[in-house]
Amino acid sequence: MKSLPLLAFTLLFAASAQAAPAPAKPAAPAYKEGVNYQPVLPAQPTSTDPGQIEVLDFFWYGCPHCNALEPYLETWERSKPANVVLRRVPAILEPDWEAGARAYYTADALGLLARSHMATFNEIHQNNHPLQNEADFQAFFTKVFGVDGKKFADTWSSPAVDAKIAQAKVMAERYGLVDYGVPTLVVDGKWITGGGFNVPYSQIMLVVDQLVQQEQAALPPSVK
Repeated sequence: MKSLPLLAFTLLFAASAQAAPAPAKPAAPAYKEGVNYQPVLPAQPTSTDPGQIEVLDFFWYGCPHCNALEPYLETWERSKPANVVLRRVPAILEPDWEAGARAYYTADALGLLARSHMATFNEIHQNNHPLQNEADFQAFFTKVFGVDGKKFADTWSSPAVDAKIAQAKVMAERYGLVDYGVPTLVVDGKWITGGGFNVPYSQIMLVVDQLVQQEQAALPPSVK
């Protein structure tokens, strides 16, 4: 077999080199620490099992920004990884926010939360019906969900709901929520993002996804 002339061989080698794809570079994170999210210092303990990643959603029913985020959050919840646990925490940053928090935990205790959560946002923001106190929420729950008034009142002021209200206040303090407002989301007790981090509401859950992926990668092999 005759060898190729040196020039032909050189051209052939150059052409094959150009055809070979360059090694792919890792994609840069779409969102940046210190701009779109920041670390929780010190990191806080979570309530999840090993191998699970906790996402906290701090919200207030009366907040128009929380209302704007909620459809994106609900869509994200339906497609999140199986080992990601979403926990909603009603924020109590003002005394008059406590009624909404009690409504949330009352609905939870009555087994209505799946039906009542978005309906409560809609009643306030779409139907322009402020729900500001126990009487407002009781009338709403009785009319829309058929809840017995006495059962609602007993649950509203029950020790179980009182305990959850106290816990919600502690959690807001632990994460310095007064500095961020709502909506605020916390990933695995380590990262905080939300409405005050230069991200439109349509992208906040993308920031959460990036942080969840980061935490997934850091899980020890024994729990993956």
